[in-house]
Amino acid sequence: MLIVSTESKMASTEEVLVWTPELEVSLFHSMKGHKPVGINRHFHMACIHDKFATSTGKRNISSKQIWEHLQELYNLQALDDLESLPFPNDETEFNLPDDIFESSSKPHSSASESSAAADEALLKIKLQGLASNSPASTSTPDSSPKRKRTRLVNSSSQPSSPHPPSSAKRRR
Repeated sequence: MLIVSTESKMASTEEVLVWTPELEVSLFHSMKGHKPVGINRHFHMACIHDKFATSTGKRNISSKQIWEHLQELYNLQALDDLESLPFPNDETEFNLPDDIFESSSKPHSSASESSAAADEALLKIKLQGLASNSPASTSTPDSSPKRKRTRLVNSSSQPSSPHPPSSAKRRR
């Protein structure tokens, strides 16, 4: 009885969808440029769902229904396995060096002293860099875009030449 009430709630929020040829064509047009396979399949499905809902005017269609229909049409698992990753993903065996485990057995006071000395040396380097980059000593070129100079003409004043400006190119 509990299952029936859950199903009736789901039916009220999701529209029962009969896949007509027109809806399938609209789905295929929505899929143009978006493959629902690979590492970004869920992002592509979001785009497909949005385009499909916009083109058909049916806002109660869920992406789950589109996934189920595409699963009926295609073997999405096989297509997903064929899709290559856009970055290398080679697995290699990795072990931490033994030095890390040996240094952890040493007392923490020497480790904190060495890290404090390293922090102090790093701070000195940063301060030297800031001192050498003071505003007085730097002469960086102006990176602002060059602007074309134009004359400002007031509407109330007369032009300086008796001839009105022409559309011909001016000499520089």
